[in-house]
Amino acid sequence: MNYESSIYQKINRIADWVIRIIMINVLMIITSIPLITLFPSLAAGYKLFYDYTHKNEVRLFSGYFTYFKTDFMRKFQIGLILIIVLLVGYYNVTYYVNILASNENIFYQIGYYVAFAFLFAVFVVTLYTLPVVTTYPRLKLGLMMKLAFALSGKYFLRTLLLMLIHLIPFAMMLTQITSLLAVFGGLSIPMVLAVLVHEKATEYIISLGERHD
Repeated sequence: MNYESSIYQKINRIADWVIRIIMINVLMIITSIPLITLFPSLAAGYKLFYDYTHKNEVRLFSGYFTYFKTDFMRKFQIGLILIIVLLVGYYNVTYYVNILASNENIFYQIGYYVAFAFLFAVFVVTLYTLPVVTTYPRLKLGLMMKLAFALSGKYFLRTLLLMLIHLIPFAMMLTQITSLLAVFGGLSIPMVLAVLVHEKATEYIISLGERHD
């Protein structure tokens, strides 16, 4: 009986996680349809998965929308800035790529590498904004970006792993079967993996606040 009870508990936990991954994925997609609300949506999903991985049984729907609305304008501003900066960085890289296709001038090559380094730096900062903003949402923007950048270097191997994790949605689109999986978990799967990879960084962020208390 104890063995059967243990099997049922494991099945229930797996079923709970499948439901969470699917439903949170749907919620993040729906609430980020305007695109400019993408960051608040991702932050809400991230916070909810953080709770679940730490066995905090928050109600799924009410918890998600509570996190989505909390400090919404702050997260909206951060997301908008990140989107604009990423787009500017991407535009600069493609600009130099197009120029170098017809003119391999040394100055254009230097410009390309500078633009690429800038885009890479912004990308890795973006990877760490979620644990920072969910822990200290009202931290000054400049300090938040500096902390995110410092974390990307401090946990360099985890940063590389995070970069691979965020390629999962694109990899899912390569086949018909995985494309179907992407519909139900394309955002949730990399999100919950990111929460697990961010564990050390999140502990460090929390410890910084404890030192100043």
